[in-house]
Amino acid sequence: MQSTAFTHSITAIASAAVASTFLFGSSAQAQNADHLKALLENRTCQRCELRGIEAKGANLRESFLDVADLRKSSLSGVILAFSTMYYADFRGSDLSNSDLRNTYLINGDLIQANLSGTNARNSRWKYADLTSANLQNANLIDIELVYAKLNGANLTNASLRNASLYGADLTGANLRGADLYRADLTNANITNVDLTQANLCRATMPDGKMSMQGCTQF
Repeated sequence: MQSTAFTHSITAIASAAVASTFLFGSSAQAQNADHLKALLENRTCQRCELRGIEAKGANLRESFLDVADLRKSSLSGVILAFSTMYYADFRGSDLSNSDLRNTYLINGDLIQANLSGTNARNSRWKYADLTSANLQNANLIDIELVYAKLNGANLTNASLRNASLYGADLTGANLRGADLYRADLTNANITNVDLTQANLCRATMPDGKMSMQGCTQF
């Protein structure tokens, strides 16, 4: 059962979307009120145009997003756990401190998105574009980032224990203080990657060798 507060939140957000017609003129189509209602009430969004929406803390657990445009949206603290997303566009969006556990994301666009403090544990993000994204302090334990683009991403102090980064492009990424215990970096590009103070204990490096960096010596 949805809480009264969340119901009020839906009404407020939908009203704001309608009001945007007066603020943005012809560009108001980017915030389609019907699409927003479908997302918030039915947790289904197929080819939705919702650029720039504000849905902080919204409960969208087990949502289905298919080719959804959510660029530059304010979604901090949003709950999207157990959601399935195909070609979702979150470029420049604020997803900080959000619940993205067990999400299935295919070809997601998260360029320059703020994912700091996000919990995306046990998720499957295949071919995700996280170029210049902020993943500082994110929980990425057991995540699958196969062939992901993480060029210039900030992964400072992120937990990537047992993560699969097979074939990922980490060029210029900041992994200072990150926990990569038993992570799989096979065939990953780690050119100019800052691994200062990173825990690489038993991680499989791009050349297939196991690292002992950070392992506690007994």
